[in-house]
Amino acid sequence: MPVGEFWHLVVATAVFLAIHVIPSSVLRNRLTGALGEAGYAIAFSVLSIAALLWMVLAFNAAPPGPVLWMNHGVAQYVTLVLMFVALLIGVGGLIGRSPTAVGGGGVARKGDPATGFLRITRHPFLTGVVLWSVAHLIVRGDLRAIVFFGGLGLLAAAGTVLIDRKSRRRLAGWERFAAVTSIVPFLAIIQGRNRLVFGELRLWRLAIGFVVFMAILHAHPYLMGTYPLPG
Repeated sequence: MPVGEFWHLVVATAVFLAIHVIPSSVLRNRLTGALGEAGYAIAFSVLSIAALLWMVLAFNAAPPGPVLWMNHGVAQYVTLVLMFVALLIGVGGLIGRSPTAVGGGGVARKGDPATGFLRITRHPFLTGVVLWSVAHLIVRGDLRAIVFFGGLGLLAAAGTVLIDRKSRRRLAGWERFAAVTSIVPFLAIIQGRNRLVFGELRLWRLAIGFVVFMAILHAHPYLMGTYPLPG
């Protein structure tokens, strides 16, 4: 295995993780003080996109490495279903308001602090990323995939915990919001702390999620070098 090309992927993944972990520390206050909130948000977004593109390029260039598992058949259909759900939740939540998003603090103080996709999970986008990562790891157990998808999935999962911790300290109305929501999808609904209201999901948001899902299916061979459809 060409070690240099594989470690290129490891370094790219580490840089992507560092970009998201370091700003959650005290350093974020210094950066926002120097750049301003808007400047920090722009710089963070540009660096994140650049690092993610670097990861994709490094993933495609890296050798698969040792294969710990590889599943086909039914597992591929499970992956497609999980991918579809991940994109519906992730995209739908991304274009909706959330107390934990920038400028969304007032949502938690409203009469109903959790509506729409927030009834399913209080971190729709990050939950979507976790499901997306798990979906890929079900069928792909080569070392390259474990580093790429595992790294993104672990970052998203850790992000839900870190955001909860920060919001608990800083967000007014957090206790009300947390009491009727959950990190794990549908857990608050199963426990009777909330209910699913399909009308709040909005058909247009679901439609956008479906379009993104189809676009990724068609672009997958060009972006990742593999065909996601079974057969």
